[in-house]
Amino acid sequence: MIENNFAHRIPRRFESVARPPHELHARLVTAIAETPAPRTPIRNRLFLVACALPCIVAATLLGLHALFGRPLLRSDLPSLPTGQLLLEFVLLGILTVGTTAVAVRPGSAGFGSGARLLGTTTLGATPAFLVIALLFPLRSVDPEAVVASTRLHPFGLPCMVKAAIIGTVALGAQSWALRHAVPVSARLRGAALGAASGAWAGLALIIHCPAAEQLHVLTSHVAPIAVFTVLGMLVAPSFVRS
Repeated sequence: MIENNFAHRIPRRFESVARPPHELHARLVTAIAETPAPRTPIRNRLFLVACALPCIVAATLLGLHALFGRPLLRSDLPSLPTGQLLLEFVLLGILTVGTTAVAVRPGSAGFGSGARLLGTTTLGATPAFLVIALLFPLRSVDPEAVVASTRLHPFGLPCMVKAAIIGTVALGAQSWALRHAVPVSARLRGAALGAASGAWAGLALIIHCPAAEQLHVLTSHVAPIAVFTVLGMLVAPSFVRS
């Protein structure tokens, strides 16, 4: 009796809100039925991608070595200061892994990292990489290695190609891991995925390329991080949005 009295008090203009149209309900049911459940759980996909990212770097460098005879590691590696090399590699490794962890983190409720953390990580990845590269430039003490590094392309076009390959494959792998698993902030999550992909490319080039000139480092080692950040924001949402 009370329920009936309360129902009569609801204004007629709210009846359409309280009761969704049958057509909308039917479309929702159809969309849910036609969306297949993922065959591989998201945590398993994330684990596979975490193992695959270093392999992507290694496979790219090995492939370039097999096709063009490019060295796997930088030619001036034996003459670099060991402490400085380890410091830069550790810092860039922490930056790369940390950015990736924030970008792909599923979260306890499935919403992933918060918007503030995603935004801070996305905006900070390129400047942080730039600061580390400028504050701790890897310069060989061997005169022959210094001369050889000056013969490299001033803008690092070969390095741009390597960064494009590694970043594209890394972005594709991470987007696959989060396919249909991002209910909110898909563009921000895509930008974070792009920043992480560019960071993997930058880390690979630090290991592979002996260039120390600022122009080369800026255009081919650091700039791809910013490029993939924008690319991830534009492309990844269509894959990861649930």
